[in-house]
Amino acid sequence: MLKALLALISGDAYRTPQDLAEALAVPMPLVEQMLAQLVDGGYLAMSEACADGCSGCSLAQACATRPGGLRFWTLTAKGVSACS
Repeated sequence: MLKALLALISGDAYRTPQDLAEALAVPMPLVEQMLAQLVDGGYLAMSEACADGCSGCSLAQACATRPGGLRFWTLTAKGVSACS
């Protein structure tokens, strides 16, 4: 299941934890737990906002409409390797 989550995150589209839970057909708390495991294991890196205030970011509009902004997960080199 962790590999399936990595594959979803590696796609081009931004996905919320709720989107990920629906795609995997699991409860959202489980997705949050899996995301934390993947970050702790070095497979994912998490960021909560653009460093430059979203200047030029393609998700700036979505970020502006959500209180607290968006959380982003990106695959690390270890995560990319696990997806291959």
